[in-house]
Amino acid sequence: MYKVVPTYDNGVWSETEYETIEDFREFIGAIFLEPGKYAFDETSLLFNKEAKLFNSQGFYCDKPMRSKDFMTYWEDQKNKCRQGVIYKNDNKTWYITRDYYMWLNFLPIFDKEEKHYGFAKIRDAQYHMALYEIMAEINFKHVAILKKRQIASSYFHMAKLLNQYWFEEGSICKIGASLKDYINDKGSWKFLEEYKTFLNEHTAWYRPSSPEKVLLWEQKIEVRINNRKTYKGLRSKIQGGSFEKNPTTGVGGPCTFFFHEEAGIAPKMDMTYEYIRPAMSSGMMTTGMFIAAGSVGDLDQCNPLKKMILNPEASGILGVETDLMDDKGTIGIAGLFIPEQWSMIPHIDEYGNSDIENSLKAIHAERSAWKNSLDAEQYQLRISQKPVDIAEAFAYRKESVFPQSFLTRQIRRVEEKQYSYELIKLERDQDGIKASTSTKLPITEFPVNKKREDKTGVLVVWERPIDNPEFGTYYASVDPVSEGKTTTSDSLCSIFVYKNAVEVTKETSEGLETFIEGDKIVASWCGRYDDINKTHEQLELIIEWYNAWTLVENNISLFIQHMIARRKQKYLVPKQQIVFLKDLGSNNNVFQEYGWKNTGNLFKSHLISYAIEFIREGIDEELDKDGEIISVQYGVERIPDKMLLTEMLQYFPGLNVDRLVAFAALVAFAKIQQGNRGYAKRKERDKSLEPLDNSKKFSKLSIGAFRNIGRKKSTGGRRSRSAYKNLK
Repeated sequence: MYKVVPTYDNGVWSETEYETIEDFREFIGAIFLEPGKYAFDETSLLFNKEAKLFNSQGFYCDKPMRSKDFMTYWEDQKNKCRQGVIYKNDNKTWYITRDYYMWLNFLPIFDKEEKHYGFAKIRDAQYHMALYEIMAEINFKHVAILKKRQIASSYFHMAKLLNQYWFEEGSICKIGASLKDYINDKGSWKFLEEYKTFLNEHTAWYRPSSPEKVLLWEQKIEVRINNRKTYKGLRSKIQGGSFEKNPTTGVGGPCTFFFHEEAGIAPKMDMTYEYIRPAMSSGMMTTGMFIAAGSVGDLDQCNPLKKMILNPEASGILGVETDLMDDKGTIGIAGLFIPEQWSMIPHIDEYGNSDIENSLKAIHAERSAWKNSLDAEQYQLRISQKPVDIAEAFAYRKESVFPQSFLTRQIRRVEEKQYSYELIKLERDQDGIKASTSTKLPITEFPVNKKREDKTGVLVVWERPIDNPEFGTYYASVDPVSEGKTTTSDSLCSIFVYKNAVEVTKETSEGLETFIEGDKIVASWCGRYDDINKTHEQLELIIEWYNAWTLVENNISLFIQHMIARRKQKYLVPKQQIVFLKDLGSNNNVFQEYGWKNTGNLFKSHLISYAIEFIREGIDEELDKDGEIISVQYGVERIPDKMLLTEMLQYFPGLNVDRLVAFAALVAFAKIQQGNRGYAKRKERDKSLEPLDNSKKFSKLSIGAFRNIGRKKSTGGRRSRSAYKNLK
């Protein structure tokens, strides 16, 4: 028999037997819902019956010590603390896990609401967390929890470890954190001390420890038998260590549970996790469980937890379906997320159920007040600490350098398929470069999973090159990579192809009108091959196909060397012709003849401003009969690449943004070229010529994609200023 669980069914106690782990797994899966849906009723008042008994009389059992009734009571409670308890009422069933039962009834905590020591109240968010962890355990998975603050996670998890220490022979539980004060007698270990003192004073389960010092307990006592020293006890252990100096400190040896405290501020937790996983397995079988739980602190410290939450399968984490991925209700698989609206005081009923609807109303009302009183940066920080979805928890806390509303609207346009595209495979044959339809898909995750097997991506084409394009019709920009296959980096190779702007003057029956043709992104590829030579060949084919003058970041010079070896350096922009380097006095000490070196401040302090202006630039206006502006079309509509827009949306200094680096350098180069040399010009008289946006290779916006960019009639209207007019 796998498990026999004490069961309360409408006032009658019995037992429920689960012959196999599969049977128990099916049971837990069926009752795992989410807060607000567990429908606790008066039965939930029994979940912490023993705690209420202690609160009322100051002790648990009133039977004489060592009497049969006394022993029966404590054996029954011990069994419930090891097996958990099933409660049934009518057609509803709840399972209180062993650690949650023990915590509710025998491990007092400081009650922040009532400002005194007492026992934890019934909360469906904590119940949900306990169920998630038992699900992970019986599915041989590990645990990642992204949580709101003030959910008593540390108290609960110390109870979980103590449950093993108190009742299971030979268990080894460990606590870790990035800083020692999170887990020593100033942190979580203090809770263990309080729990142990209470259990030894008020229960029949006395447990001595030797040693008994901060960050190391072993459950044993020294005795003498036949004048020989020996030890008795369960020989279970709890030990702790910090990773301030070394992320692998104390991770060796077998482990039943490893709890990583404050996982949201643990920049090296992924290394700790990888080192300890072998200690929690035997061959291909998982024998222990890693538990990472925390709220998000500084963004540069939360990446390991973020990866566990957003990509649980790759990390061996139990993923659950949720509609809390973002504010759109996107459904995805993630580690456990505990949002602000779950178990939010005062929106909890007497049985412990969350009132989700009223919680969200209160949250939105609070945020409206914040928005009127706080600056943008402080507002974003407040939201990140009280998130209602996963995206909010990991959102950049400072005011974004990019215009968020522009980007989100453009992403929506792309998602609504306003931009048609082709997925293209390029190959070289005796006649030149052959383009065919590819069955591969572009990479649509950011950041990309380091362990992703296929990172090759595919060339996305919004407009094919014109026939025999003159050199200078297209520009390209490359952010290269140094390695071939890698499982340690989320960097990808990126290239964008840009169609240069041409000022077209057209004679019509209504007079002369001018508009800008081109000035847009027409193709992109983001990916990498296991063989670095194939990566370079892909770049080479794209550049040749468009006959594109190409800007290359030369921090990694392998692609430049590749092109020189192929005698195709004519496609590379020499360093001396990259005007933004001259203007800034940058790269003067760089020996490389071609490309630009991305120094610390060049991208984030200079190039990025060109990308922002490209987005904000007014490219078309709709005027009324009096010449007044009715609506404005902005430059962001020239960017049909959703993942580039995503990188902009999520950007903060220090984030790895391969696409954005390539794009920003490209726009800076193109706009400075236009500022110094002016637009290429062309005159047209043939009225039968179709507008540019009728190209089958580019999408149509509802108002005509790029057709009216900069277009103004000479007989009236107002001419808009270029955002780049004064840029050199």
